[in-house]
Amino acid sequence: MSGPILVLGAGCAGLSAARRLRALGAAVIVVEAENNVGGLAGGVRVGPDVYEYGPHIFHTTDAEILADIKKLMGPELLEYQRTIRIKFLGAWFNFPLSIADVLGKLPPTTTLRAAFSFLWHAAAGLLHRPEIENTETILRREYGDVLYRLFFKDYIQKVWGIPPSAFSASFARERIPRLNILEIVDKAVSTVKNSLRPSRSVSTQGFVEKVEGDLYTTRRGFSLICDRMAEALRAQGAQVRLRSRVVGLRLEGRRVAAVEIETEAGRDVVPCSGIVNTLPINSAALLFMPGLGSEVAAAAAKLRFRAIVFVGLKIRRPKVLPASFVYFREHAFNRVTDLSYFKFKMDPPESTLIVAEIACDVGDEIWRDEAAAREAALADLEREALIAREEIIDSVVYRTAHGQPMYTLGYEDALKTVLGAFESLSNAATAGRQGRFAYVNTHVAMKMGIEAADRLYSKIRATI
Repeated sequence: MSGPILVLGAGCAGLSAARRLRALGAAVIVVEAENNVGGLAGGVRVGPDVYEYGPHIFHTTDAEILADIKKLMGPELLEYQRTIRIKFLGAWFNFPLSIADVLGKLPPTTTLRAAFSFLWHAAAGLLHRPEIENTETILRREYGDVLYRLFFKDYIQKVWGIPPSAFSASFARERIPRLNILEIVDKAVSTVKNSLRPSRSVSTQGFVEKVEGDLYTTRRGFSLICDRMAEALRAQGAQVRLRSRVVGLRLEGRRVAAVEIETEAGRDVVPCSGIVNTLPINSAALLFMPGLGSEVAAAAAKLRFRAIVFVGLKIRRPKVLPASFVYFREHAFNRVTDLSYFKFKMDPPESTLIVAEIACDVGDEIWRDEAAAREAALADLEREALIAREEIIDSVVYRTAHGQPMYTLGYEDALKTVLGAFESLSNAATAGRQGRFAYVNTHVAMKMGIEAADRLYSKIRATI
């Protein structure tokens, strides 16, 4: 190989790709714009504290990845039990949701209407399917119109900024759990039996996607796993360049010849034998010089990410929330995480860190105005009687413009075009949640990085 392989981005996918490339014998340089590794799994560091970009835990059933991370982390990897609650209509619901819990807390008339609506739409769905599906058509068929409007319609609009009808069917199929009519009937019968015999507890199983494998955390959250991956890379002779932003990808024919990087010292051009991209694919596709063509540029413009503003608070109390993280429907934020549940090491010991997430678009007032974001979160946390302002030790507002990929109508064709352009290059691959525009967990991002490294290495070797 004529030069190092550059890995663009030091998140889970990038670090995993770099480690695999080093294992294959390639020279590797990892380029990261931030001052720390981890990407969205790395968190924001303020003094001794790490505020996460949402709740991150490590879990996988992939034997290779599990063994690798256990070996890498040793006793620093700690077992963890996740708890989730949802606040809605003034009531707390456990998550995964149980039918008994939901039906028991809804008004009886709403429960009856929901049941009839569910049966009607389920039956109608057996007879007719729309020619073009979207998230709304699927959710109405799977849940009925009453539950759809109650639990999904307004919430999706609030969190994502567009209605369910503007989302591809993939969003509903991949991100929202499906109901099974037999399961509903069985749990409804159990609920009635329990009401007749109140002394007997009812065990119900939730109807959402299950997290695979055992759950793990560390005293510094997922960021410590990312730090250890970077340390292992450096020990193996790889370079990890922080505060280095990729601003251009120079092409020679169908080959990436060099990467332009902007640092505090100025611009640098690094020749390379190939790249693994983990940057947001819609942005990365526009960095090539010369460009990949008008069709690719138009497709990239159709791929959108939802931005998130995070309000992190250090609270003088061991715990604030009734669970690891809580979802809300009526407030500025849609989710709040209490990091004390994640076995974070706190300083002082009788304190915790909480992080509120506010979904928005880049350019919204809440994105531009830190004071407005902080006040919106504080006011709603006070309204819920979760905190008092005098308990706050410290606070920080931070953001990501690429929080969640938006599976809007037609995104599949646009993504296929952009991915095809990347893969058509003789020495490029793209991986990860942002690099492949896929809503995946950290262990899947790691697997994507490994697969991209193998794919790229084979491509390069074939041209030698």
